[in-house]
Amino acid sequence: MDMLELKTEREIHGYLDALDRGGFDTIAVDVEAEFNLHCYGEHLCLVQIFDGKHEVIIDPFRFTRGEGLKELFEKPGLSKIMYDSSSDATLLENACGIRLTSVLDLRPAVSLLNYPKQSLAYVLGEELGIAPVNKKKFQQYNWMRRPLDGAAIEYALGDVRHLFRLRDALFHRLEDAGLMEAYTLQNSLLQNGKAARVKLEKYEKAKGYNRLDKARQELFKEIFTLRDAFAKRLNRPPDYVFSNARLLELCRHDISDPAFIEQGINPRIRRSIHEEILGRFTEIVQGRRGAPAAG
Repeated sequence: MDMLELKTEREIHGYLDALDRGGFDTIAVDVEAEFNLHCYGEHLCLVQIFDGKHEVIIDPFRFTRGEGLKELFEKPGLSKIMYDSSSDATLLENACGIRLTSVLDLRPAVSLLNYPKQSLAYVLGEELGIAPVNKKKFQQYNWMRRPLDGAAIEYALGDVRHLFRLRDALFHRLEDAGLMEAYTLQNSLLQNGKAARVKLEKYEKAKGYNRLDKARQELFKEIFTLRDAFAKRLNRPPDYVFSNARLLELCRHDISDPAFIEQGINPRIRRSIHEEILGRFTEIVQGRRGAPAAG
C-alpha cells in the first residue's frame, strides 16, 4: 500500500484537491499528541490518514501557520471516520485553533451494539479478526521526538488502516438491529456537544479537586496555577515539577511544613529554582493557615 508524507502547506492543499477530483469524500483519520508527559503543555505531534487507497502522514511540526491542517479538519464536505474523537477534537481546538467537523465517530456505534469491551483494539479483533497490537511500547512514547521511529509511524497508521472496513461492519450490524437512526442521532449529539460543553479550567479537571471543600479548592487552585507557571518556564510536565499526589495531600490536610513541601519538588530541578518553588509554595500555604480545618 502506498504511503505519502505531506511536508508542505502546498502538498496538503494539493492532496485535498486530488481527493475532490477523485471523488473521495471520506477519510479515516487519527492523531498522536503530547499531553504533559515529556514536556509542558498539549501538542499535536502527528496526523495519520487513510483514504481507501493511500496511507498519509503529516508532521505538524513542519508548519508554522497550519492552514492546510485547518482546511483538512474543518472541511465540511469531507467526512472523517474516527474512533472516540472527543479528546482529539479538544486537542485540535486548544492547541491549534481547529474546529473538527463532519466526523463519523464509530464509538457510539460500539456503545449501541453493547460490546463488552469498547476499545478499538477489541472491536477490531471481534469484527475483523485483527490481532491486537502490543501498545505498551508506545503508551509512554515521546511523539515530540524527531525523527520518529519507523515502528512508531507504523503503529500510528494501524489506528486508521482498518476504519473503513470497521465502519462497514458496524453499520451492517446497526442496520440489522434497527439502530442506524439511533446511531446517527448519537453521532450528531456527540459533535454538537463538543461545541456546547462547558470548558473547565485545568485545575478543575485535576483528580481529587472536587472532593475538597471550597477553602481548600481555592488553595489548590493557587498552588496548581503557580506550579503550572513553573512547569511552563522549565518546559516540563507539571507533575515533574511537583507531584500531583503531594499537591492534593498538601491541600487536603492544610500542611504548611516546608520539609513536607520540599519532598514533593523534583530534586533534579536546578537548586535556585527548587528553592524559589519551595519559598513560593510555603508562603502560599502558611498565608492560609487560618483556613477552616478539614472536615
